[in-house]
Amino acid sequence: MILSIFVIAYQFTYAQYTITGRVTDAKNGDPLPFATVGLKGLNVGAQTNFEGIYVIKSKVLTDSIYVSTVNYKKRSKVLDKKALSQTIDFQLQGEARSLDEVVVYSGENPAFKILRKVSENREKNDRKRLTAFEYNSYSKMELDVDNLSDKFKERKVMKQIQGAIAKFEKLAGEDGKAVIPTFISETLSKFYFRESPSRKKEIILKNNIKGVGVKEGGFVSQLVGGNIFANYNFYDNFVPFLGKDIISPLGENWKGTYKWFLADTTDVDGHICYGLEFDPKNDKDLVFVGKAYIDTTSFALVQIDATVGKEANINFIDKIKISQELEQTSEGAWLPAKTRFLIDIAELTKNSAGMLLKMYISNKDFVVNKPKELSFYDLPIEVAEDSKEPDPKFWLEARHESLSAQDILASKLIDTVRNVPIVKTYVEIAEIIASGYKRFNKFGIGPYLTSFALNKMEGLRLRLGFKTYSNFSKDWILKGWLGFGTKDKVLKYGGEVDYILSRRHWSVLGIKHSYDLERLGLTPELIGDNKIFYAFTRWGAYTGAFYRRESEIFLKTEPTKGISFTGAFTTRAFDPLFEFQYRTHPEAGKNSPTLDYYNDTFFTLEARFAKNETYIMDGNERIALGSKRAPTLTLTYQHGIKTLNGNFNYDRFMAKVFQSFRVGTLGRSDYTIQAGYIPTNLPAPLLFPHLGNETFFYNRAAFNTMHYFEFVSDKYVSLNYNHNFEGLLFNRIPAIRQLKWRLIASANVLFGSQREQNKELMQDAIPVINPRHIKGDLQPRYSFSGLDPNKPFVEIGYGIDNIFKIFRLQAFHRLSYLDHLSPSGREPKPFALKASVHFSF
Repeated sequence: MILSIFVIAYQFTYAQYTITGRVTDAKNGDPLPFATVGLKGLNVGAQTNFEGIYVIKSKVLTDSIYVSTVNYKKRSKVLDKKALSQTIDFQLQGEARSLDEVVVYSGENPAFKILRKVSENREKNDRKRLTAFEYNSYSKMELDVDNLSDKFKERKVMKQIQGAIAKFEKLAGEDGKAVIPTFISETLSKFYFRESPSRKKEIILKNNIKGVGVKEGGFVSQLVGGNIFANYNFYDNFVPFLGKDIISPLGENWKGTYKWFLADTTDVDGHICYGLEFDPKNDKDLVFVGKAYIDTTSFALVQIDATVGKEANINFIDKIKISQELEQTSEGAWLPAKTRFLIDIAELTKNSAGMLLKMYISNKDFVVNKPKELSFYDLPIEVAEDSKEPDPKFWLEARHESLSAQDILASKLIDTVRNVPIVKTYVEIAEIIASGYKRFNKFGIGPYLTSFALNKMEGLRLRLGFKTYSNFSKDWILKGWLGFGTKDKVLKYGGEVDYILSRRHWSVLGIKHSYDLERLGLTPELIGDNKIFYAFTRWGAYTGAFYRRESEIFLKTEPTKGISFTGAFTTRAFDPLFEFQYRTHPEAGKNSPTLDYYNDTFFTLEARFAKNETYIMDGNERIALGSKRAPTLTLTYQHGIKTLNGNFNYDRFMAKVFQSFRVGTLGRSDYTIQAGYIPTNLPAPLLFPHLGNETFFYNRAAFNTMHYFEFVSDKYVSLNYNHNFEGLLFNRIPAIRQLKWRLIASANVLFGSQREQNKELMQDAIPVINPRHIKGDLQPRYSFSGLDPNKPFVEIGYGIDNIFKIFRLQAFHRLSYLDHLSPSGREPKPFALKASVHFSF
C-alpha cells in the first residue's frame, strides 16, 4: 500500500504530459501548417508541421489549449488534467484580416531588408541555376463535394448515400464540415527536368485510381501525376494556376503589389527562418495572401503558404491555396520537397453543393545536374505498361506517408457511390456534354453539336456520326458519319481510317473521304478548330453553298519535341449552287470557254514549330495544352496538279504565328499573324478568302465587321490582336469592382490584294450550258472583290468580359471600306455588337 502511494506521488511529481493533434481548415479539411498551439497561461507550445500535426510535452498543464494562425479565428479547448496523454484536434474557421489593421511602422518596414536579400540571393537559391534535376515523387489527389446544404441533402441522389454522409460528418469533427469524396488517386512517378533547352518529363510508375465516373485509361493516369502541372516556382514573377498568372509575392513586384509584416522566427526542419506575412494591396487583383519562411543565412525560401481568396477576380472559385516546403540540394539550389494545393470551387446556386480539389505531392531522392539526352524528353508524360497496382500491401510500403482515416473511409465510400443508379446517369450526361459523344465501351456516337441544323438549302439537316476508342484498338481509329437534308434530299457522308505508327513521335497515317454541302469562305480548313462557330454557320440562309467531294491521304509525325510535319495528297470537287463560271482560256478574253465547276488536286507539306508545348494522351487522341511564352509557327506549302484529275497547276504559300503572353500587371495579350501568297492565276474560291462573321457570336479568328467572302486575296498579311486587362481597371472602380468584370480590347488589320489577271479570270465569257441545274434554282452570282493594296481593312473592338461570369459582350468599329458592298450587294455595317458564352476562371 505504501509502495503504491509512493509510485502515484512520483508520477504526479515527475510526470510529462503529452498533447498531440491536428489542426485543419473547418470548411475543407485541409491541414494548416505552422499554426501556433500553446497552453493558455504558460510559455509552452509548438507549431504544426506541414501536415498540420503538433506535439506538446509539458510537466504542468493549464485549463485549456489554444491555436492561432494567419487568416483564421483563434480557438481554445478545455484540457483533461488527469490524462498524461491526450489527442485534441482543431478545426479553424477562416477570417479575413488586413495587415494594415495590426501593423504600425516607424521608419522602413523591417521586412523589406529581408526581401531585398531574397532578391539578391535568388540566382543561387532558384532551381533555374541547375542544369537538370530528377526525383522520385508520390502524389495523392482527391475530389470532394462540400457545402452540403440541408435542401441539397434532400435530393434523391443524396438520400441514397445518407449513411456515408453521416460517417463523414462524424469524421470532420465537432467544428468541421463534412466533405463527400468522389475521386481519390495515388501515384508513384519519376520526374525529370532539363534547363537548356527546357524540357520536362514525368514517368507514371504506379497508379491507384478510384472515382465516380472514372474509366480506366491513360488520360486520367497522366493527370494525376502532378509534377507536370503543379511544379510551382515562387521566385518567378507570376505563378500560373488554372490558366491565370497570379503575381508572386517573391517576384520582382513584391513591394508594389504586397504589404509585408515581419512576424516571428521559427525552426523549419533545422533552418532558422524569418516568418514574413504578406497581404495584397488590392485584393481584387490576382494576388496571394499568406506567410513565407525565409532562411536567415542563405535567404532562401524554405516554406510558403499562399492563398487566393474569393475576392480575387477568378470565377467559380472560393479559394486557391498553395503550400510548399523546399529542400536544399547539394548544389545549393532549393527544390520542392512537399507541395499541397487546394481549389475550393464555389456553389453555382444557393441550394447546390461546391467542390474541393486537393492534391499532395511529396518528392525525395534528388539528383541534380545530370541531364538526359534530348530524345528522352520526347514524351512529356509517359505511363508505364504495368502502372496499375491494386495490391494494398504494395502501397503500404510505397507511400511516402500513411493514409489518414478520412482517406481510408473515402476509398470505401467511392465504391458504394459509383454504383448508385442515379449517379451513373448523372455521370453519363456530364460525359456527353463534355465530349459531345455518347460513349459506349469501344465507340462513341455523336457529336451532338452537329446532329441537326435548319437552313434554306437543306431544310432540316440531320447528321449521325461515330468514332472508335482505344478499347477498340490502340493502333486503329475509325470515324464515320451520315447526313441528310429534308429539302435537297441529298445523302451526305464521310469516313476516316487512321493508323497510329508511333506514340512516342506521334506519327499517324490516315485516309478519309467525304461528300457534303459547304459554304464559300466558311470551310473547315478556314475556320479551324472552332467547331461551335462552324456548327452555327450551317443555320439560316446558307449563301454561297456548294457540294464538295473530297478524298485525302495524310501522314503526321513529330520527329522531335515541338517540331511536327504533315504531308497530304488531296482531291476536291467543287460543285456550286450559285451562278458561277471562270474562263478556262483567259488569254482568249470573252471568247474563252467557261466552266461552272472544277476539280482540285494538290499535295500539302506543313511544318509546325511549338516550343515547350505540353500535351497528354486521351486514349488514341493527343490533347495539346499549349505552348507557354514561345510563339507557335506554322508554315504550309501546297502544289496543285493538273494531270491527276485536277484543273489547275499552282503553288500556294502560307505562314501563321500565334503567341499568348503576359504584359506585366497590365494583363494578358495574344496575337495571330498570318500571311499568304499565290503566284498562280486561279478562280476566286481557290485564292485566300478572308474569314468574315455575320453571326451575332464573337469569333476571335474572324473579322467581325466583314461579310462572308467579302474580300478575296492572292497575297495578304493580317494581324489579329486581343488583350484582356483581367480586371486591372474595373477592380479599382468601387461601384463595379464586386462584379469582377474584365475590360477587353482588340484590333484586326488586313493588307491584301488581287491581281488583275485573277479578276479577269472570273469575268463573263462564253456561257456555260449546264443541264445539271434547272433554270432559277441557283443562288445569285457573287462578286469576288480584292483589297486595295494601299488601303488596309481595319476594325477595332472593345468590350466587357466575365459578365455574370460566362458572357462576353464586345463592340467592333469598322474603320475602312465603309462603302464596300457585300458579295450579295448588301451595305456594310460600320458597327457590330458580338456576344459569346464561355466558361473561364
